[in-house]
Amino acid sequence: MTNGGSPVVVEAAARIDFGGGWTDTPPYSIERGGTVLNAAVTLRGAYPIVAEGEWLAEPRLILESRDIDATLEPATAGEVLNYANPADPFALLKAALVLHGVVPADSDPQAPIAAIMRRHGRGLRLSTQTSIPRGSGLGTSSIMAGAALACLARLTGTSPLGDGGDGQSTAMSALFDAVLTLEQMLTTGGGWQDQVGGLVGGVKLATTAPGLPQRIRVEPAALASATRAALAERLLLVYTGQQRLAKNLLRAVMGRWMARDPEMVAILREIARLALAMRAALEAGDLDQFGALIGEHWEINKRMDPGCTNPFIDGLMDAMRPLMCGAKLAGAGGGGFAIVIARAEGAAREMGEWLARLYPGTPVAVWPCAIPDEGMKIQG
Repeated sequence: MTNGGSPVVVEAAARIDFGGGWTDTPPYSIERGGTVLNAAVTLRGAYPIVAEGEWLAEPRLILESRDIDATLEPATAGEVLNYANPADPFALLKAALVLHGVVPADSDPQAPIAAIMRRHGRGLRLSTQTSIPRGSGLGTSSIMAGAALACLARLTGTSPLGDGGDGQSTAMSALFDAVLTLEQMLTTGGGWQDQVGGLVGGVKLATTAPGLPQRIRVEPAALASATRAALAERLLLVYTGQQRLAKNLLRAVMGRWMARDPEMVAILREIARLALAMRAALEAGDLDQFGALIGEHWEINKRMDPGCTNPFIDGLMDAMRPLMCGAKLAGAGGGGFAIVIARAEGAAREMGEWLARLYPGTPVAVWPCAIPDEGMKIQG
């Protein structure tokens, strides 16, 4: 069924947000600029987010979600143009196809997909797969959007991604912007830190100045080799077994900002400061201080949104306290993964055994993770 050439496979890392999350979100970032320290992360020895595309000989469009073993072959353009449905497991792929112009946004909804694909001279299969649980807080949706768009770009030869010499290329900057556009199409909104965190490798500080457009500057943290090695040993991702419940949270937090709630104004200023302080601690090789700052950020997150935690999460944090310098939930909170800085190297096994004793028969566990130098790999 293929039409010559090999499939294009895009593998991407997940994102862990150390500090400054929320400052990347409009309208705050537009008014004050954003400051976020985050890192790309692989899970269980693999890149957990994958998009794959392949040209087909027949004028068909086949969408696959391998996570749920589901396939969709739309018959008309309208089935693809109807992408703004959060319950649709193929919404992201549909929006990517429209944004990239494979199915033009001005297509007649009744137009047969076969006729549209004949204009391209071939058909297309596009699939996604992730090994991350739903509600993880690891930025999966935004990163998957970036992977799908990068896959389409490579297939069509319209936007090759290469290094521009300053940590990101013009094409990568365009990809960040495209993800923001796609999320607006899906009506999910959000900021820019997830795609930066997962698609660019390593630990980095991402910032924007106030105003539009938001031009993202990505600066790799200058970590000594000894610090990199120690962080690899002491950074743990602990799965809580709970899904993140962040519905309407974006609107609530930014609503308080727009109302100039004094507490929210102070909180957003403080978490931007914490992101800078965390980078300074890492560059000084002080992982104990880095962990303490992550714990401080978590306390601020709970002030920002008391719903980001619950008695189970509070109990888990207390249970890990003897073995850690600090922790916070990834993303907006409420579940998913906890980012933990352990007190000592070689702590992953000890923490794993400790949690297995305290939480038998539950999904609570340490997931092996690593910070890769490359956030995204493209083959084909």
